[in-house]
Amino acid sequence: MLERRRVELAIKAKMEKTRREAKEGSFRSFCFYWDPLFFSKRKALVVVMDLFQFVYESYRDGKQVSAAISMPPRAGKSYITSLFCAFMLGQFPKESIMRNTCTSTLFEKLTKDVGNMLSSSKWKECFETNDSLIINNSNELRLETAKQTSYFGAGVGGSIIGLGASMLDISDDLFKNMEDALSGTKNERVASWNEAARNSRTEKNCCTIDIGTRWVKDDTIGRNMESYDRVISIPALDKDGKSFCEDVQTTKQYLEKKRKISEMTWKAEYMQQPMDIEGQLFKSDELMYYDYIPGMPEANIAVCDTADTGTDYLASPMAKKIGDKYYLYDVVFTQLNMDFSAPMIEGAYIENGVQIARFESNNGGKLFAKNIEKRIPSCAFYWKQTTSNKETRILTDFYWIKKHIVFRYPYDENRHPHGYKDGSDYDLFMQQVTSYIKGKKDQHDDAPDSLSMLYHLIDEIGYEDKEEIDEDDLWPSEEIEPEQLIL
Repeated sequence: MLERRRVELAIKAKMEKTRREAKEGSFRSFCFYWDPLFFSKRKALVVVMDLFQFVYESYRDGKQVSAAISMPPRAGKSYITSLFCAFMLGQFPKESIMRNTCTSTLFEKLTKDVGNMLSSSKWKECFETNDSLIINNSNELRLETAKQTSYFGAGVGGSIIGLGASMLDISDDLFKNMEDALSGTKNERVASWNEAARNSRTEKNCCTIDIGTRWVKDDTIGRNMESYDRVISIPALDKDGKSFCEDVQTTKQYLEKKRKISEMTWKAEYMQQPMDIEGQLFKSDELMYYDYIPGMPEANIAVCDTADTGTDYLASPMAKKIGDKYYLYDVVFTQLNMDFSAPMIEGAYIENGVQIARFESNNGGKLFAKNIEKRIPSCAFYWKQTTSNKETRILTDFYWIKKHIVFRYPYDENRHPHGYKDGSDYDLFMQQVTSYIKGKKDQHDDAPDSLSMLYHLIDEIGYEDKEEIDEDDLWPSEEIEPEQLIL
């Protein structure tokens, strides 16, 4: 019993020591005070602790700094970031923190985590305070003594108007997955939201921390790489081929994962080697967009590429012809089976007044089209089997698509109020179009392939005027004397 008592007293003394050091400004001590078992196993997080210590000391000394962190999944970076938020509010309870994530659901989860920390007796004991936590809603936290909201933020695209970050501006994974990061429209939307909403909320001396998987070179971290004061990038396997932290995943588990997933995903998500998307055919800034269709359409056409398997998408883009441009105004894009997708196609074609529709007849597409045709007599239906390779079609037709198809803008309340909304079929369609990579295996290609199909419909019904070229104009020539030739 005496020995056990001595151990208990030793542990208590050590905890009191870490508590005092935390209160005096040691973030590493705060981590071990809060969760000694977790952090004693996650030794790789010491470098993150030191980076956060640098941010704390810089802010304390009146210096505005910025930092970036990228690590493998499940390393604990969101957890340690939540702890840093609690630590900073313990040190500076009158100041405010903004933290933004890829979705509102994730943001609300992280806000709840921070709220639980701030309302716990452990946090109050550490910083010797009786400050009560006031929870305004799922997006905001305020300490009783604070002069403004203590902690706030949103998912990308969410509203953060009327609030200001005086101490920390944190982004914690602004992309949900690789497809979002590869999507040019999503990438540009994140960049625009960063510039218009997030950056306008920071106040003087507010420090910035960007955390996230480095999917692509042109992401938030990549665009700001030259301006960061500190950058941490931790690969899953170190230079000796060993796991960066056996407690997260063992070397054997990482090697097995590397074998199973694509090289592109392994390098980006696990090794912090962002993709160079030179093979991206439909870059968002190279496509044409519209707010209003400029004039009376000459034709209203659609194509439908039915889904082959459960993971494929049925893609049916609809376009209106004006001159040599085709304004893609609506799309049905779904993984639902034909029992559900048929009424969706029927409703969309009737509502939009589609005049001509071509269906791919492969994989039951002909029967699918015939069943819909019976209910829409005003639309001319036909079907055709496709035998050529998908990638070959897309590579052959992508230049025409970029020059002749005009897409809707993404929704923006002020600039593009008629644009397509997040999560809509049009949004999912554009994500797949702009994330298509030349030569990449096992990627969804139904959206870009349906655009190729649209081109072939336009060509087959004669909308593409081909100029007659006089053979005499192909290569103008003049007669010359033999002595004029220089060999």
